[in-house]
Amino acid sequence: MRVTRALVLNLFVPGAGLIVLRREWLGLAAAALFALLGQIALLGLLLLPATIPPWLTTLGCAGAATVWLGAQFLLGARARALGGDAATEQIALLLQRADQTIASQAYAETEAILRLALAINDEEPTVNIRWAQLMTLMGRFRQARRAWRRVLSLDRTGVHRRTALEALAALPS
Repeated sequence: MRVTRALVLNLFVPGAGLIVLRREWLGLAAAALFALLGQIALLGLLLLPATIPPWLTTLGCAGAATVWLGAQFLLGARARALGGDAATEQIALLLQRADQTIASQAYAETEAILRLALAINDEEPTVNIRWAQLMTLMGRFRQARRAWRRVLSLDRTGVHRRTALEALAALPS
């Protein structure tokens, strides 16, 4: 769902889809460059054609088209990376490492590992469960409550519903 939303957004505003898929700086740079080049093209074509040199108008059009195509290519590569086997394997390895660090009570290291897993795919229910458990263990109850609610919204099959509801009920208010 997130990838579909990113694809649609990226068609209208190049770079916006990259922002949705957690490539914020790349998406922002693409959107800003597209806006600048598009504005030059519009000024030269529609608003001030007599004052803008034709070469600058052509450069603005070609540059905006190039940025648009580049943003679509980058988004496609990012979407394939998120949905591929490599991302799934990386998340599995990170979760395994997180379980080891939680067992040894190295919560700061676990937090860094889970942040990395969330950066790869923040819609993975298992990663969000580990994050909610870590926030609970660290005594960050507001963040834990938010994370458990996110687990409920991401769990489309209902497999983790009972666990999340029990954890929410057990959190202090």
